Amino acid sequence: MQTMNVNIDQQMISKIENNTRIVTDYELACFCEILNVSEKELLHDFYESYGQ
Repeated sequence: MQTMNVNIDQQMISKIENNTRIVTDYELACFCEILNVSEKELLHDFYESYGQ
């Protein structure tokens, strides 16, 4: 994330994992780029829950 100019540390990642911090749209796009997945793949569980 730092190489993409996103200031995010381990504590912030832990908060995201524990649903105590939101992910911004820019962070989501960066996570997808880094993990080489689409937004739809990364949000698969969300789409499954809400029938999208």
